[in-house]
Amino acid sequence: MRSRIANTLSITQPRARWLMLAALTAILLMLAAGIFISPSAEAVAQDQPMPLAAGVDMGITSLTRAPLSASYNLNTDFNIVITVQNVGIGDADLAAVTLDNQIDIRNLTFIGFVSSTPNGLFTCGALGTAFVRCQNTNGAITPGTTEVITYTVRAAALGNDIRNAATISTPLDTNLANDYAEDASLFSIVGPTATFSVTPTFTATFTATASLTPLPSLTPIPTITSTFTATFIPPPLTRTPLPRPANAGLAIPIPPSGVDMVVNRDNVNVRLVPAIGAEVIGFVNSGWLFEDVQARSADSEWVRVNLAGQQGWVGVPVLTLLAGDINALPIADPRTIPYGGFENPRAGLTSVTSGLTVRLRDSGMRLRAGPSIGYPVLANAPRYTIMPVLGRMADNTWLQVNFEGTLGWIKLEDVLEFNSPDVFTVPPVDGIVADALPFSDNTFDSYVDTLRLLLARLDIAKTSLDEIRTIWTNIGLGGQAQCGDFPAQPSDYHIPTPLLATFNPMLGPISQDFNIMMAGIRDAIRLLIQACSFPQPAEGSIGAGAVSVALETINNADAIYPGLRQRIVELLPPDRPVGLNECLFTFGNRSQIIPRLLNLTPVVMRMDSNERVLGFCFDGTAGQQFRVEGLRVSGNITPQFSISSFNDPTNFIATGRLPLETNYVAVNNILIPETGQYVLIISDTSTPLDGDLEGDLAVMLTDLTMFGGQAGIGIALDANGNVITNPNIGQVVVTAVPIGTPSGLIACPSVLFTCSQLLTCQEAQACLAAGNTSLDPDSDGLPCEENLCFGGT
Repeated sequence: MRSRIANTLSITQPRARWLMLAALTAILLMLAAGIFISPSAEAVAQDQPMPLAAGVDMGITSLTRAPLSASYNLNTDFNIVITVQNVGIGDADLAAVTLDNQIDIRNLTFIGFVSSTPNGLFTCGALGTAFVRCQNTNGAITPGTTEVITYTVRAAALGNDIRNAATISTPLDTNLANDYAEDASLFSIVGPTATFSVTPTFTATFTATASLTPLPSLTPIPTITSTFTATFIPPPLTRTPLPRPANAGLAIPIPPSGVDMVVNRDNVNVRLVPAIGAEVIGFVNSGWLFEDVQARSADSEWVRVNLAGQQGWVGVPVLTLLAGDINALPIADPRTIPYGGFENPRAGLTSVTSGLTVRLRDSGMRLRAGPSIGYPVLANAPRYTIMPVLGRMADNTWLQVNFEGTLGWIKLEDVLEFNSPDVFTVPPVDGIVADALPFSDNTFDSYVDTLRLLLARLDIAKTSLDEIRTIWTNIGLGGQAQCGDFPAQPSDYHIPTPLLATFNPMLGPISQDFNIMMAGIRDAIRLLIQACSFPQPAEGSIGAGAVSVALETINNADAIYPGLRQRIVELLPPDRPVGLNECLFTFGNRSQIIPRLLNLTPVVMRMDSNERVLGFCFDGTAGQQFRVEGLRVSGNITPQFSISSFNDPTNFIATGRLPLETNYVAVNNILIPETGQYVLIISDTSTPLDGDLEGDLAVMLTDLTMFGGQAGIGIALDANGNVITNPNIGQVVVTAVPIGTPSGLIACPSVLFTCSQLLTCQEAQACLAAGNTSLDPDSDGLPCEENLCFGGT
């Protein structure tokens, strides 16, 4: 440690603490004798303190950092917080207490004074280039008074095991023991490595196995180009194309807001998202200035601020507006709105790439929809993934990257290495605009869409496989390596976990073989890159062992390709467009295009021994209430009705059955749990597979929400056996078609009536159809059998 005087608040290394303590002891003895030592003659002339009153005992009661962390990112700001107290019996007069802070020019720089609370007695300022001095220039410190001093420093250089220590200078102080303090924890200043460096290792002996192990990166990424170029990355296919932002692929700066706000009270929480009770990422005291506030919540009760390189939210009531108009700020919320808003989203799908790349640490990372952990996770990238960098935050704490066609943000601390320092200067601040909004709806994780994506990427990878086979075959025959323009290295594909869990018997083995094949192709290409990193020897002198390993790796990958492609093709449905009133439904190993069931539109279908299972799809909104009616037109069918989510067809939300004893059934009160597509499965397995099953069935879907939750029977048979609809369905009226011949329109007096309150079987049938299932406790379709509907009449 460099020599410093004792009345300093210093950042020290633990291994030099004994030197510091020895110097401190000597100088404290001089202070006790009334001698004041300053760093320079100029400082003595300017800062000569006034005498203290008898009985003064000034001490440091706490010393900490805010936010408190074991490490701080390079170029980020944080606060030093010191609490001092007069525990004696006399006043500490004006300018008598001096706190000096030695800011180690190797690590920290002073940014500015924040506050002195609660009495505003102290002010702090830089003293030269290596000190911060705080003095009670605004009044005496009376006995029992405590003052909390806060100022901001910046992490200016990398370092480890840094300790914050403070010394207070009070001539004639009655107690020197409490004039020195250290905070309890060491901290570090961290950042990325200075250059991208990979040290290749290569041995002539390899053991090739059917399960390929990806080799380490054999050479630094080739020479980069600091410009952004479009490249084709197949995005996941969707049933409904997403709107393309007008500025897709462009770097659109987010303009300054001009809104400045200051904190008007102490101990104000800065939260991760705009909600009371949300995670607290830090706190600030009265006087803290938030410049260029960027956004507000939808209810205008919160504003988004920047605190030490992190996005956070502060409640408007604890802030005072200094400049600008809060109402002019854009609405934002990391939980629901991507960074940049819906017009210029900085996350989603993209086809843009870059020569500037980063490589992840060994722990992998979460790709988020914005530069904060408050944004949702869009993807999980495995360890050591190399990704192009497309944007950054101004302080480089977050980087915008392209991970397999998904545009999102990663924390700088997740980066192991990068291929050029230009990563932190060339990409545009706030990133580029995505080609499409980020997706979270389950339909985008479609089983069939994933199969199509895998097939497309498999065929692209086959081109690289053929190219690298030709090159290594030529080398094996005595030719020289063809260096310079290497084949493209295909990447793995990681199927979203919910989709993989649902279709694991099919997608699990396919995903495993796909990634093994991709790894094999990459290994063969990297072996070539390594060979080309050395001066080319005489023709034909590349080791036979290297050639043998490369060709065996290629053959293993090539052996996977035909069987893998065939399995994917067999699982895909017929290649024809899905119509407007159709859906592509997949269950097990089978995919089928099924018709869409429309509201209040009856459909008549045929069921027999060869067609025992039928399916329909329909769209539902969270909270919407539906009813499905089934009417046997003819035959002996007794179908089962099952309604479930389109992407999870075994998770039923409603079921019902049409027994032989009645011609009609209604599956009522189908409550939609979340917005999306749903499937109605109609099946009849009541007879043996070789039994005689035949009949016609009419089905109608009714949105009960539009009728206040109840409606009359919607479909019936006329006297000629034709299916008819009820024009007065909203009046809770029915035709008495379930039993016998229709007898006109009968109203349900009240859906709350019991069997004893109803007068006829027709009224009971109308009320059952309206949703009063208590009238039919045995669920056989016959209400009030004990007193009204005897024998079904």
